[in-house]
Amino acid sequence: MLPTAGSTGWTGKVALLVNSAVIRARVLVAMTCAASALSPLSAGRADARQPTAASEIGRSVSGSFRFVDPGSNHPITVWFCRTPTVRSDARIVFVMHGGESQTARQACDLASPYIQPLNAIVLAPQFAEEYYPGDAYMFGNMIAADGNVRPKSVWALTAIERLFDLVRDELGVNRTNYDIVGFSGGAQLVHRLVLFLPEARFRRAVAASAGRYAFPSWSEKFPYGLTDSPLDQTALRQAFSRDLVVLLGDRDITDREREPGAMAQGTTRFARGLRFFATAADEAAALGVQLRWELRIVSGVDHSAVAMVRAALELLRQ
Repeated sequence: MLPTAGSTGWTGKVALLVNSAVIRARVLVAMTCAASALSPLSAGRADARQPTAASEIGRSVSGSFRFVDPGSNHPITVWFCRTPTVRSDARIVFVMHGGESQTARQACDLASPYIQPLNAIVLAPQFAEEYYPGDAYMFGNMIAADGNVRPKSVWALTAIERLFDLVRDELGVNRTNYDIVGFSGGAQLVHRLVLFLPEARFRRAVAASAGRYAFPSWSEKFPYGLTDSPLDQTALRQAFSRDLVVLLGDRDITDREREPGAMAQGTTRFARGLRFFATAADEAAALGVQLRWELRIVSGVDHSAVAMVRAALELLRQ
């Protein structure tokens, strides 16, 4: 078994794990998925006009509607699918797209086997490059062009919270929390939601196959670490207490050359993910707090959206 979060020398153990030829013997969870090709907190409740747009979700079991985020004033197309009947105890599940926003519309295809079993309303907000250029979406829209941290009210992270309020109110759902999964670029956003908005109302967050991370340590500069970030030790302790699953494919070892800040974290997505979790375990131990996060590894899977998103959704059954 992999060492627990309270173990000593986590970083050294993970370094061995990355280079080991017997990786599968150390896998925390082995999952077999059939891989196939793929062809913020609320800064204010949505205004009175927005439920008219979101009411489409009450009329149709699938489709899209236009949400103008009152924090940033940016329009966001929200793709959705749900059970034929909306119950008051329905679960709201966000599926966050990768680096290319157009893939948001494919979320319901990936989530379709889980809608009925989870009693779910699936929401896939599309953060278009026109309004969230470059790394803006993946970094949670936290960083302005001058490199300074933006006000929390305009973060993409807090937009998730406002969208949750809108849909919950529109459909009369009484649940007070949501689940959120993200793949690739979406996982970059999801783990930043956990770190930098630990008071957010998610029940479980799953970050699958992220390409880069904000390491939970002040030894690295934001956005690759916590130095010069808005996070303090109190908030980090809170983040460590939340339910985050870091989900990795053990064959996700082919990647493009990235910027120095990312490459310093590891040469592959798999290596970066292992080291991100190891850093979290070491930092939690240094702070004297329990790490609630989990590391799960999908055996035999590379950077496959189908396999990894469905593995992430499977974890929401727990």
